[in-house]
Amino acid sequence: MGGNAMFSAPWISRVAAVGILLAILLAIYGVLVSPLIAAYSQVNGDIEQSTELLARYQRVTAQYPDLKRLLDRVNADHTASGVYLPGDTDALAAARLQEIVNSRVESNGAQVRSVQILPTKEDGDFRRVGVRVQLTATIAAVARILYAFEAGGTFLFVDNLSVSNRKSRRRAGEQLNPELLVRLDLTGYVRPEAAK
Repeated sequence: MGGNAMFSAPWISRVAAVGILLAILLAIYGVLVSPLIAAYSQVNGDIEQSTELLARYQRVTAQYPDLKRLLDRVNADHTASGVYLPGDTDALAAARLQEIVNSRVESNGAQVRSVQILPTKEDGDFRRVGVRVQLTATIAAVARILYAFEAGGTFLFVDNLSVSNRKSRRRAGEQLNPELLVRLDLTGYVRPEAAK
């Protein structure tokens, strides 16, 4: 029995030594190696994401010259199409807007009573030029005038429209199509590159 105990004690101590060694190796792995592997994986993932993002940015950058040419062509088409008020200054654009008002109102059988130039306003990259108009017209003429403002090649916008009967009450025998007093603000835009 004593001999058996001698053989078993070194075996147990070897197993215990191997167990302690494994525990130390596992602790070193858990404290040093595992965080390094996790950090490496994270950095590797970040590099892959950055590479994909860089490739996407390079594709977008490669399209820039074509997109710039397209934008320049669209701007030139808009300028040539007359959607903006003509004129190199705000004052010239406002004068052109007054001409538009006079011609479209008078050609539709109405009368301009007054036109007042409104202050020019910045609207993003554009400048908005406007006039406040007071005119007299029948209801049919008002409809034709508003249509003429809308249907013209230049983009015009009507705001603050006010229509009132010039006479408070109709007398017997008075015509059914009375003359109305119309007030409105009419605005248009100046080309972005036009001088201020």
